Amino acid sequence: MARLSMAEKEKRTPKFLRKIFESPKKKAERLRSKVSSNVDSGRGGKDSARQKMYDKTSMFAKKAATRDEAKTKISDRSFKSTFDDATKAGKSTFTYGGKSYMTNKGKGENKDKMKTRIAPKGSIKKKSNLDADTVASYKKRIKYMKDRKAKGKNFSAKNLKELEAKLAAN
Repeated sequence: MARLSMAEKEKRTPKFLRKIFESPKKKAERLRSKVSSNVDSGRGGKDSARQKMYDKTSMFAKKAATRDEAKTKISDRSFKSTFDDATKAGKSTFTYGGKSYMTNKGKGENKDKMKTRIAPKGSIKKKSNLDADTVASYKKRIKYMKDRKAKGKNFSAKNLKELEAKLAAN
């Protein structure tokens, strides 16, 4: 039985197994070799655009290199220490492991951007505490009491005053 080359072994190894068992060092090595072997295979613009991005003379080269290095590099600092340093420096965002994160200041700024306009005070009417049926009932009772008063009959002045106050507050 013939021995398999490294490339053939790589092809046969399921990708999910590689993700589980691959060490960070091996992953960094594999990604470095992938970047260097990324050439135009004649598939139109897709590979040539990718090649431009990784090309040393390209304007994307520096950004791509730092991004790839940040993703594969194992940081000697913890997330907390990086977060604390960014907070002390007054930054709103910082990067850790190739990803961008926000400090509390950044979260506050973002929250302010997301806020909607605030209406001037008093422009929005307060919702009535009483429903329409109750308001109609109070008006009917007030009208009835005023009619009794006009005819010279007995009525409760205290109740009339309370009902008018409730409607005015509504």
